Amino acid sequence: TVVTRIFNFLAAELTRVDVSHKVDDSSGSIGRRYARTDEIAIPYGITIDFDTLKEPHTITLRERDSMGQVRIPLDDIATVVHNLSYSKQSWSDIEAKYPKFEQQESKGN
Repeated sequence: TVVTRIFNFLAAELTRVDVSHKVDDSSGSIGRRYARTDEIAIPYGITIDFDTLKEPHTITLRERDSMGQVRIPLDDIATVVHNLSYSKQSWSDIEAKYPKFEQQESKGN
């Protein structure tokens, strides 16, 4: 599937740039997942969502402290997270370069 290919690409790219990562495929809302990662001080969260499946593929990157979110091209995400993790770029740099992500409305609303 497209999701599997995107996931495998993302995992390989994060490993290539020496960024530790873990998949949270548990049940529950995205907000609950963010809360769990915030509690254990994970600084950045990457979300694959329905928009990721569209061409060109983009990923949502969330920063824990500000709770800000941006959309980043799949091909850029590993380098961006690496640069943030090693203080080569700041979150402000990333927000200035990539579009802000607004929470998606559920189709039931």
